[in-house]
Amino acid sequence: MRLRRACADDARRLAALARWVWLDSYALSGVEERFLTCLDESFTREVFERLIADPAQLLWIVEDGATLQGFAQSRRGVQAPVATAAAIELERLYVAPPCTGRGLGALLLQAARETLAPEPLWLSVWEGNAGALRFYAREGGQTVGESDFILDGQPIRNLVIAFP
Repeated sequence: MRLRRACADDARRLAALARWVWLDSYALSGVEERFLTCLDESFTREVFERLIADPAQLLWIVEDGATLQGFAQSRRGVQAPVATAAAIELERLYVAPPCTGRGLGALLLQAARETLAPEPLWLSVWEGNAGALRFYAREGGQTVGESDFILDGQPIRNLVIAFP
């Protein structure tokens, strides 16, 4: 297993993994039409190439040989939607569903926190993602408020979690 910063050659695999994890988390009863715009706007090779090239973004990946198993993406200069001093958002921490429970999420979170130290991080998590909420609480995250993710014009309640 190897942890490293993402490079442009990783963009295609990142897009595929992001779609897989997103659908596994949100498409609980199947793929709805309203999911497609979000997937097409957020999880393409071109989007990840831009993210990797953007100096405000930091992406780490964890892989086993040629197999991408997870990634973390943070973004500098983004104030949390609730009162917190943190200006670095952990925008995504995605681990392939068969690879959860192996410590990969903790490894990616630690890489983000150590790289960006002493800056505190914040993130938002869908209130229905119980596994992610347990993980972030176990890792020292504290719920500090809530925000909405807008999907196809509909608000989806997220909890805002901060890491000191």
